Amino acid sequence: MKLLKFKVTQYKSIKDSGYCWLASDLTTLAGKNESGKSAILEALRDFDTDVKSIPDGAMPLDDSGEPIIELCFKPDKAELDEVASESGVTLEKEVRDFISKEGLTISKDHEGSYYLGDEVSDLIDKKKNDANQKHIKAIQASIEKLKKYEQFSDLADPSFEGGVEKIQIAISGYAGQATAQAAAITDEATKQKTTEIIQSLTSESTALQKDDPSEKILDKVSEYIPNFIFFSDFLDILPFELTFLEAKNHKTVQDFAKVSGLNLDAVIQTTDTQRRRNLLSNHSATISGDFMDYWGQNRLELIAEPDGEKLRLGVKESDRTILFKTEQRSKGFQWFLSFYLRLNAQKDGTNIILIDEPGLYLHAKAQRDVMKVLEQVAEESQVLFSTHSPYLIDAERLDRVRLILKDGNGTHIENKIHKGADTETLTPIITAIGLDLTHDFSIAGKHNVLLEGISDYYFLQALKVYLPKSKVNDANLIPCVGAQKIPQLISLLIGWDLDHLAVLDNDGEGKRIAKELTEQLAMEKSKIIFISDQEGSSIEDLFTHDDFNSFVLGDSKNGDPAMSNSKFLKSQKFDKVLLSKKFFEKVRSDKSSIKLSETTVNAFKEIFERISTGFGG
Repeated sequence: MKLLKFKVTQYKSIKDSGYCWLASDLTTLAGKNESGKSAILEALRDFDTDVKSIPDGAMPLDDSGEPIIELCFKPDKAELDEVASESGVTLEKEVRDFISKEGLTISKDHEGSYYLGDEVSDLIDKKKNDANQKHIKAIQASIEKLKKYEQFSDLADPSFEGGVEKIQIAISGYAGQATAQAAAITDEATKQKTTEIIQSLTSESTALQKDDPSEKILDKVSEYIPNFIFFSDFLDILPFELTFLEAKNHKTVQDFAKVSGLNLDAVIQTTDTQRRRNLLSNHSATISGDFMDYWGQNRLELIAEPDGEKLRLGVKESDRTILFKTEQRSKGFQWFLSFYLRLNAQKDGTNIILIDEPGLYLHAKAQRDVMKVLEQVAEESQVLFSTHSPYLIDAERLDRVRLILKDGNGTHIENKIHKGADTETLTPIITAIGLDLTHDFSIAGKHNVLLEGISDYYFLQALKVYLPKSKVNDANLIPCVGAQKIPQLISLLIGWDLDHLAVLDNDGEGKRIAKELTEQLAMEKSKIIFISDQEGSSIEDLFTHDDFNSFVLGDSKNGDPAMSNSKFLKSQKFDKVLLSKKFFEKVRSDKSSIKLSETTVNAFKEIFERISTGFGG
């Protein structure tokens, strides 16, 4: 089954995370330190069926309740068919349609019990519940018939509260009293009639169905819950030397034992040194394949050997005899090795990989190598990892990023990365975008256009495709980190004798920079372009109100046509860079779906025409 979304409540610092929707392959949980990223991954780890109960250490810090972990899966048709067949429960079309559309929700409580979501549980039990309701109505009708006879008018009605067994016990008690009353009736016709009514209600009570179809489905569907493989960076590095008793409880050593087929218990139990050496020498783990390419190796062998009461674990290259410690290799290699062992030790069945801060202490290139490994793993298994590093965020795949935020109400997840985040949370994402942009431009173009920020760059690049090809397409758009940086870059371009102009917002800062450019750098006014003649306008205001709502904001509509697009972004504290990047990606991937109005296109067309004119076009 594929995981669609999850929600965590009352777990450590998390009161209610809200739903987190997974990306199609890798899901990145981005957040600053102490935001609760690790707690979210730990909660998912605790959902695993091998975890018999959620640890007491996961109880909420304010003791406000007990943890609930809710996951929503997407089983395929074959899995549903098998579950129905093995459970003996017919899954009606209504149930299958609901699961196909909404998914199958399963929750786990602190005691380790699993529950189906109420909606699907009610649908599965509907047939049984409808039948039982008919039986209960028939029983109630029989009781009303008996009340018409004086002998039964004083009998208290049975309770219909609780489960089927409780109801049957109540009805059995009522029927016993009614039978005793009927036995005392002297009129044979009345006795026979009332006895038949009592028998009827008893028969209806017996017909009540005790079986719980949804429980049967849950029992079987639980077998299809994926394995959750949790990896916590350098806490899980393979040690070089430790006692045999320590080895038995060390997760990464256990991984090595499983991969190599080593029976650690047999090694620990024997006291014979030679036998222990023989047991260990017959087991090693060979590591090869695509993963090794990232570290320039073709084949490695992990070796285990005894040293008194200690177990020694080392690595040997295929063409050498020297055994070396994993800690003697790079931290990137150490991380990869332990991660490789964890994956291969638990590769049977369907897996969801959870990684807390992968490559936390690695340099930039090593982190990019880790990212390549994760992308490769994601081809077969869903992967969720937490990070605060820009090198583990792909600026071309911002759809993967979920923000982990923490405020007075605890940790929660934001699926839309342009909403509700502070600067520190967004920094790695914006940095990743900046790193990605460095591949797209240089400051040595023929026609250099200095822009205030990255959002200007993405909006202008996106709108270029809506305009006829012209000289402006040769313009080299260069985003700065704020208008105040433009004079510095223009000074550099002047020194290199490169043609240039600047595009500025028509606000106080833009006007100040324009004055600085003309007075201090003697820049011609024709080389300074304001986004619009409208006072206070920014590039977002070139879009019509409707276009900005539909194609840039998406779900977060601006309901006030009188409020400018740029003012709305400021009022909502939306991040302009992320919105512009997502818009650019939409246009690049499917321009036909972005049907901008003529007013918007003409507004951007005018900017490009003024740029062309500024370069003498």
